[in-house]
Amino acid sequence: MFEQYPPAPGTEINAENVNLDPLAGKTVAIVGYGTMGRAHALNLVRSGCLVVVGSRNGSKSGLRAVQEGFAVLPVAGAVAQAEVVMLMLPDEAMAAVYQADVEPHLRPEAALGFAHGFAIAFDQIHPAVGRRCFLAAPKGQGDMLLQAHAGGGGVPGLLAVTEDSPAETWDLAAAYAKAVGCLTGGGFVTTFRTECISDQFGEQVVLCGGVIELLKSAFDIMVDAGYGEENAYFECVHELKLITDLLHRHGVDGMRRMISGTASYGGLTRGPRIIDDGVRDRMKDILQELEDGTFARELLARHGETAALAAEEAAGPLATTGHLMLPRLHPEAEKN
Repeated sequence: MFEQYPPAPGTEINAENVNLDPLAGKTVAIVGYGTMGRAHALNLVRSGCLVVVGSRNGSKSGLRAVQEGFAVLPVAGAVAQAEVVMLMLPDEAMAAVYQADVEPHLRPEAALGFAHGFAIAFDQIHPAVGRRCFLAAPKGQGDMLLQAHAGGGGVPGLLAVTEDSPAETWDLAAAYAKAVGCLTGGGFVTTFRTECISDQFGEQVVLCGGVIELLKSAFDIMVDAGYGEENAYFECVHELKLITDLLHRHGVDGMRRMISGTASYGGLTRGPRIIDDGVRDRMKDILQELEDGTFARELLARHGETAALAAEEAAGPLATTGHLMLPRLHPEAEKN
């Protein structure tokens, strides 16, 4: 399926050049039935693949998998049945589950797959030399991937294979990516480390960190200055989707052309005052923490604090205003 093995980084893989032969007759074990694991499992079945689900003791998601028609086994049992084992567990849980329930039960010919590069990039898992090990990372959230695939489409994806894997692992990675729907818009060759660091940098600096803190700060400033919470919510949160939709479809320059002249001039002249060299320096610091493993070590040591941090944010003024506004802005969601 590739012109050369291994393909060069950045090589684009088109779905029409990929077939599912490497998955024919093989059982895929999805270990972890969270949002992304569920999307992979259901999309694989829709693509004609055989799937079992491996569930940890006490996992509520295992019950959902049973309700959705899957054979659900303890992790060790699912691994023992499979020719392809997809590890879809939280990053902090991956090493312990692998050592206890995956590695001892892997078939000699079984391949290991991941949807995120953390476990390999930061030495949480060490597959044996010659073990096929690949990454198929959809560039979209699990529910989005599931919905897109159900509609006949998918999302773009990133593919990687470990250096110790045989060359044919690339064909398996491409076939798996096509089966779960992450070659739509192209699949691109990368490495486990590059995918992991890029993904975490985007999450922390923009998507789940920087943007959220920008919204919270802007909301607080408007409310503290005497503007109504409804006004602040509309301008600082609700309309964000309008702009990101334009960016997603038309790019930065297209977005500028489609908004008012006042909005365009204000953004072009005031935006650089918000994101200045000091902010850029702190972004570089965060990238350095990802590259040198500082964040990985912190995550593994302190991930248990996440729930408390999220609860504190959920009690803040932006979230509480959202609880009041969202039922009015999205009444159809309330009915469902």
